[in-house]
Amino acid sequence: MSTQADYDDIYTKRLAAIEKDPALTILSSMNQPQQAGEKATQYIVYTDFKPDSRKSSFTVSVYTPFENVDKYGHSKADFQAQLLFDLNAWQKTMHITVLETLGSESRLAFYDFENMGLAQLALKAFINLAKKTEVAKIDGNISSFDKENFAKLDHIFTKFGFTVKVADPAQGIARIEKLMK
Repeated sequence: MSTQADYDDIYTKRLAAIEKDPALTILSSMNQPQQAGEKATQYIVYTDFKPDSRKSSFTVSVYTPFENVDKYGHSKADFQAQLLFDLNAWQKTMHITVLETLGSESRLAFYDFENMGLAQLALKAFINLAKKTEVAKIDGNISSFDKENFAKLDHIFTKFGFTVKVADPAQGIARIEKLMK
């Protein structure tokens, strides 16, 4: 079991590495003591998005040291949640391609690691990024990979103002859309 001092040290090192990397931008961070059973209170949300980039695909990632430290005091993963998206600057749209959270397994489906709210942190930062870049619409698909977590996905996307249009409830297939104001 790692101590709060271990978490603080690992968090500080990861934050410094992200700040040093010119390809990454910190979107939000919090460094509060972590208590067992809480949502993440020590995290960094960052992106590789740059407004003047020639790329069209980007990520929003969330890192927390909580439950992410091996027996040697090193991070097991560089991030536990990641939202992948495509930007169409001409049409002012963003398309969520994958919203995943890494835990004991890596899935293309939505999975909130330990229910700490990491996927929600990624989604909130992503929406703020869309507002700053004057995107008119965000869309995406919920696929059959997500059918086990469909109710959770529906709840979270609805909570963040998305319209969820169910195409096949048995398979968990739906389309999500959020018109930005």
